[in-house]
Amino acid sequence: MNMSQLIRTAIYGVIMVLTVSLPGLTSPMQAGVQLDIVAKFRNVEAELDVVIVVDSEVEASKSKVALLGIATPLRSSFSFRREEWLLLIDLWSKAVKSQSDSWKTIGSMIETETSHASVLTISAGPGIKFVINSPGKGLVTYVLSKDELARFAGTLYRVKEFFSR
Repeated sequence: MNMSQLIRTAIYGVIMVLTVSLPGLTSPMQAGVQLDIVAKFRNVEAELDVVIVVDSEVEASKSKVALLGIATPLRSSFSFRREEWLLLIDLWSKAVKSQSDSWKTIGSMIETETSHASVLTISAGPGIKFVINSPGKGLVTYVLSKDELARFAGTLYRVKEFFSR
């Protein structure tokens, strides 16, 4: 199981792992894996989570991953390395500039470094729509309202800084 699949299982599998460090407790994740939820966005139908992960037990160039997860109650996520995160920021910027009353697909990304690659599609309309199409789990969708655009933009840049450290 590669790191992306391990993280995906830990976060959006049957068990949701919380980032709590208490003496005497063992985490079901690998000992060298640190998971931090950067932001949560909620609407009536779903939740969108932005998560960063550091695995100190792998080489430095592969130790950092970010996840975009959607729970609808189906759960699916899309993993990013730094280069993919920068592409997400580009798609996001285009989507923000393309706001309208009707939905228009801005672009898609295919997940890398996993044997079960998901596809993330971003659309602009009365908000920003994220759709993750996972081969094993199907489609999950989250619509980020116009009221949340600024907070999400800040989250994107916080994760970009995480990759730069």
